[in-house]
Amino acid sequence: MPSAREIDSLRERIVTSVCATLSPMLKAHASEELYALAITTDSDVVTLRLVAHTEEALGTLLEENDVTADEEADHYRWWPDEWRISDDDVSPENGVESTADISEAMLAASDARADDPYTRRDLARAALEGALGDPRVRAGIAEVNPGWHPVLFVADTDGDTRPTARSIDDLNQGHPDPALIASARGYLDP
Repeated sequence: MPSAREIDSLRERIVTSVCATLSPMLKAHASEELYALAITTDSDVVTLRLVAHTEEALGTLLEENDVTADEEADHYRWWPDEWRISDDDVSPENGVESTADISEAMLAASDARADDPYTRRDLARAALEGALGDPRVRAGIAEVNPGWHPVLFVADTDGDTRPTARSIDDLNQGHPDPALIASARGYLDP
């Protein structure tokens, strides 16, 4: 099982990567209304991706896909695999490792360990949630646009929405828009 020091080191690497990626990823959208920012991962919690969504990007997706039903619109609003703003096309500032680099390290560590996979996943997920909830991440978001207060969450895009809903609760306590939080939670934990 990873030690507390290894988990702290992983969390710090993720915080550093996310903070260095926020500005290059979001600056082209600074005049839009950012409402969600997520780290997505697979069910093994080894593949990471930083994604964001704005009301404007959502409107474009709904129009392109001719969406009129509220349920279908919620899918495009809250399912991160549909979002187009991501760290795929940007490099973190100052030569910091990317989420892809961290994913490779997480996969190598996962392959090298013979410990209980459920415990390892829980610890890796805790590192992701701790990183996304770090005050430096919110400060990095505010540097791009101080009016932004996105819903933050860690999403398992392989389909288990329970941990995702739990991360919404944990990462958004005191959020200024409880209706937005309820919308995310309602879709991701029906």
